[in-house]
Amino acid sequence: MTKILRRIVHAVYGLWFVTVFALCACMALIAVLLPSLALRQTLVTFFTRVIFWLTGTGPSVSGREHLPAGQCMIVANHASYLDGPVMTAVLPPRFSFLIKAEMNKVPLAGFLLRRIDSFFADRSGVTKSATAARQVMRAAKQGRALGVFPEGTFTEEPGLKRFQKGAFSVAKSGGLPIIPVVIEGTRHILPADSWWPKPGRIRVKLLPAVVAESVERMEVIALRDHVRALIADALSEPDLLEKPADSTVSSAEASATASR
Repeated sequence: MTKILRRIVHAVYGLWFVTVFALCACMALIAVLLPSLALRQTLVTFFTRVIFWLTGTGPSVSGREHLPAGQCMIVANHASYLDGPVMTAVLPPRFSFLIKAEMNKVPLAGFLLRRIDSFFADRSGVTKSATAARQVMRAAKQGRALGVFPEGTFTEEPGLKRFQKGAFSVAKSGGLPIIPVVIEGTRHILPADSWWPKPGRIRVKLLPAVVAESVERMEVIALRDHVRALIADALSEPDLLEKPADSTVSSAEASATASR
C-alpha cells in the first residue's frame, strides 16, 4: 500500500510540476517578444523562479558572496535538463549561457533561448565550433557575464564527467574570473531517462572565484583541471575521471600554480 501511495503522490506531483512549467514557459515566450533584451532576461528569470517556488524544489543557494558584480564566467556541473532553468533562476538576469546546439533546433525552446541572448555550441565540426568560440569571446570582451556547462551533456549515470576546454580558453583570453558552481538534486528530480519530475530539493553552491590573476598564469588544460577538481571535491556524486587523459598537470600542481 505504501508503494502504491508513493506512486500516486509522485504522479500527482509530476502532473503539477509539468503544468506549472508549461504555464510559466508560455508566459516566458510572451515576455521574450518584448523589444528590450534586459526586460526579456528579467522576466524570464522571474518566471523561472516561479516554477521552482510553486513546485517546492527550492533551490537553496549558498556562496552568493562569491559572485562578482562585473563580468565573470560561471562553470557548473551538468546532471539534468533542469540545470539550465536552475542557473537562470539563481543568477542575476545579466548572464548569457552557452548551450548545446541541439537546443536551438527545438522550436519554442530554441526561440526563447535565442531571445534571451544564449549562445549555441556546435561540436559537429571544427568550423562551427570555432564560430561559437568567437561569439563567446566577443561577448567576454564586451564585459558580458557568461554561464557554461563544460561537460557538454549529461547521462543517467551519476558522476562528474570530462570537461571540455573551450570555455576555459575564453576565460583565460578574456581574463574572466571563473566561479565554480555545484548543482545537486536535479538528477533525482528529472533524471536523463525520464520526462516526469519527482519531488526533491535542489541545492546550488557557488565556490570562491578562480581570479583573473591566477587565470593568466595557468595553461588552459591546467585551469580546466583545477576548476573541475574544485567542483568534484564539493559534489556528492562520484568523480568519473581519476585523471583527465590529456592533462599534463595534476590537480595538486594546478592548485599550487593558482596559489602562487
